[in-house]
Amino acid sequence: MSFFEHVDLSKLSETDRFIYNYLADNRSKVPYMRIREIAEASHTSSASVMRFIRKIGYSSFVEFRANLKLTAEENPTSPDFFNRLSSLSQDLFPKNIEMKLEIVADTILDAENIMLLGMGASGAICDYAARRLATIGYNAFALTDPTYPVAQKLKHTANNIIIILSVSGATNEVIEVVNTFKNKDDFTIITITADEVSILAQMSNYVLPYQTPKIRLNTYHDMSSQIQSVFLVEALIQKVWDRE
Repeated sequence: MSFFEHVDLSKLSETDRFIYNYLADNRSKVPYMRIREIAEASHTSSASVMRFIRKIGYSSFVEFRANLKLTAEENPTSPDFFNRLSSLSQDLFPKNIEMKLEIVADTILDAENIMLLGMGASGAICDYAARRLATIGYNAFALTDPTYPVAQKLKHTANNIIIILSVSGATNEVIEVVNTFKNKDDFTIITITADEVSILAQMSNYVLPYQTPKIRLNTYHDMSSQIQSVFLVEALIQKVWDRE
């Protein structure tokens, strides 16, 4: 673990804070700097830097620098958010995505109910999308709990739209919910996913696909970027609104 995670900032002097802030903001290049360079960059002195290093538990600057370098190699810095944002290009979507959005927007226009279905991070985007649709006058709600008796809620209704958000397109709990409504005349299923040949995509009437690197933390936790998914949600709702 890096020392940044367990330093008690309340016990640092003003000089120590200058040093700490510089090290924390420049952790990728500090392992290749000399004490004098760190002192100059943090507007302190070499002696102050050395006292700080000993205060946080290292016997020498060499030991501190080696530990910091090892930590950086074990935990590479994630891509900068703005670099990710600038990488949002047409290449991440199929060439006919505009046409797909137009068709789905037309389908939504006459909807009596719109259910946004997703779990985890996708569920949070569902909440956001449902609120935006409700704002422009649609009876929209998010379903993030697969055990909720939604079939009873939508009983004796017509013109229902189910919009599914799933990076993998293979979330078992979501598949079980969709199975309840598949092949029913009063339900149109739309999936926004990074896998256009996934189970959920195959169960859908329309698919809005995108590309994103699949990133997993400890096997079970999905850390894949959903910028593309949010973009499609925004684009779709804007097209619906433009038709009002």
